[in-house]
Amino acid sequence: MAIRVVLADDHDLVRTCLRTLLTSHGIDVVAETGDGRALLQAVREHAPDVALVDVSMPLLDGIEATRRLARIRSDTRVVILTMHPDEHLARRARDAGAWAYVVKDESPDRLVDIVERVVSGERCLAPVEADGEDALTTREHEVLQLIAEGKRNQEIAEIMSRSIHTVRSHRARLMRKLGATSASELVKVAQERGLLRWPI
Repeated sequence: MAIRVVLADDHDLVRTCLRTLLTSHGIDVVAETGDGRALLQAVREHAPDVALVDVSMPLLDGIEATRRLARIRSDTRVVILTMHPDEHLARRARDAGAWAYVVKDESPDRLVDIVERVVSGERCLAPVEADGEDALTTREHEVLQLIAEGKRNQEIAEIMSRSIHTVRSHRARLMRKLGATSASELVKVAQERGLLRWPI
């Protein structure tokens, strides 16, 4: 059975593009709305699997709409769409009950993938769950990317002009922060969390 989706965005062009993308992948767009209050009504009427919700909408913003949707119909999983890769905003979305947080400049295929993963029961909010000491530093991001590209510690040290001891320390912290026990698992987790600058 096709995944059923309600679109909520106050820009007609964005909704048209999203509808075209989703339907081309066999996803059924059962309703479209341009404001938060209309979204709540559409979810009541159509009981979709997923609501794609723009964070900035008139009458009721996406975060508050998500919070209310969780009470109205917990079976509908909310994917927040935004122009802003803002960790604070992403945490608010998570706390309101969203299942995923997607920046609009991500690839179309990634959005489709996230919708499918959310329907299967997976939350795609991991990148925003890192607080304080668990957040990756700029150096850790750089090491992570190089590991994903298949570089060994010595190569990474040369590329970054750092000692191999420093690279090993970065690698160990990455393993701890992402809960990985091997390089392959580290890369897999990083891909799932959207932490790599480009696909490997």
